Amino acid sequence: MSEPGDWRNLSQLKPAAIDTRSFDVAQRSRVNAIKVIRSGLPKVRAHPWHDGNASLAALFGLSTESHCFSEAPHEWIDPLEPQITKGFVHFLTNGPHHRQRERCLSFVKAAMACSPRSKSIGEEWQPLSVCAEAEENRIDILVELTDGKSRFGAVIEAKFGHRLTQGQLKKAEGHVLDRDGRAWNLPCSAFLVIAPLTSQIDPELLKSSPNWMPVSWWAFLTRLDMEIDAAQDCGDYRRFRRSVWNKSY
Repeated sequence: MSEPGDWRNLSQLKPAAIDTRSFDVAQRSRVNAIKVIRSGLPKVRAHPWHDGNASLAALFGLSTESHCFSEAPHEWIDPLEPQITKGFVHFLTNGPHHRQRERCLSFVKAAMACSPRSKSIGEEWQPLSVCAEAEENRIDILVELTDGKSRFGAVIEAKFGHRLTQGQLKKAEGHVLDRDGRAWNLPCSAFLVIAPLTSQIDPELLKSSPNWMPVSWWAFLTRLDMEIDAAQDCGDYRRFRRSVWNKSY
C-alpha cells in the first residue's frame, strides 16, 4: 500500500478523453497555409494600402507641408557626429535674419517638446535675436533665443555610437547657466542627449544631471518636422534631415 501523497496514487486517476477534432483543425490549417505559400503572394489577401498609409502618416507626421521624407538621403556618405552637428547649425544660420529666427525657434520648440520639464513657448512669441553654434565649449549644438529680457534655448549632445563621458553634461549645463556668462533661464530651456536609441545612453551619468533628458533621434526629428514653417524650409535642409534619419536607422 502506498503512503498518502505518494506519486503512485496518480495511477488511479483516469486521464480526460482527447478530442481528435482539434488535431484535424490544426492539420487542415497547416495544409491550407502550405497551399497558399506555394500558390504565391498574389493569393495572400492584403489589407488596403490606404489603411497602412494612414498609420504611417500619423506615426511620422507626414501630413506636414514640408516633411523631410519627401527627399532622398545622401547615401554616398556616412557623416560623423561633428558633420551632423555643424550641418544643423549651418541650416539654422543660413539666409536672412527672419529665416534664421524661424528655424532656430522651431529647433528650440522641438527640443522643448521632447523635454517634459521645460516650459513651452507661446504661439505668438518671437525672439528678438537668435544664436546657433556647434562645438561651442565642446557643446555639440547650442541654440539660444532672447526676447531682450531673458535668454534661453536648447543644448544638444548628439550621439551616434559614442558614449557620454563623466562630467560632460555638468560642464555643458554650467556653461549656459553661469550668471557671468550666458545666464540662461533654466525652466525655459531644454537639455537633451539624443541617440538613435535611448537605451544607448548611460542612465548612471543622467542620474547626476536631472535637467538632461534622453531622447531618440526618431522623436526629435519627428517633432522638428512638425515645428518647421514650410515657408522657411528648403530642399537642402529637408535632405539633410532625411540623411540624419538614414544615419540613425
